[in-house]
Amino acid sequence: MTQVTKDNDYTADSFDHVALRISVNSDIPMKTSTWTGEPPFQGSNGMYEQCGCKMIQIVPALFWNPKNGKNFEMQGELYCDEEGLLTNKTVNWRASQLRKWYLERNNKELVNSIDLHTGDYNIVGDACFVVKASDENISILADMKKN
Repeated sequence: MTQVTKDNDYTADSFDHVALRISVNSDIPMKTSTWTGEPPFQGSNGMYEQCGCKMIQIVPALFWNPKNGKNFEMQGELYCDEEGLLTNKTVNWRASQLRKWYLERNNKELVNSIDLHTGDYNIVGDACFVVKASDENISILADMKKN
C-alpha cells in the first residue's frame, strides 16, 4: 500500500487502483492508498479491516465536485459493510453522499421512486471508495480535504 499525497510524484503507471478510506467519524480525515492488482479483502490493509466488518458489499458510487469552473467526476465502487444496516451502525454521511450522487446521476427512475431523505441510499460504518488509477483520479484524490 502506498499513501497518495500532493507531494508524491505518482502516475497511473505505478499502480492499478486508488482507494479513499472514509471513516464514519467525520473528524478523522479521509486517507488514500493504492494497489497493484485488485484491492485485497484479507490482511491488515484489506477491505474487511478498512471497513471494520466481516461481509463487504460493493456498490457503484460517484465523486463529483465543481472546481474552478470545471467539473471533476470520478465513478468508482464503494466497499461497505453489507450487514451494517442490520446492526444499527452509524450513518457515514460522506460515503452516503457518494452513493447519492451516483443514484441521482445514473438512476433517475429509482431516485424519483424513493425518498432520499429517509436514508434509502445511506452507507453505514467505515467505507472505501475505489477507482481505477489514472493521472486525473490520482490528482483529485490527492487534493481532497476533509469534507
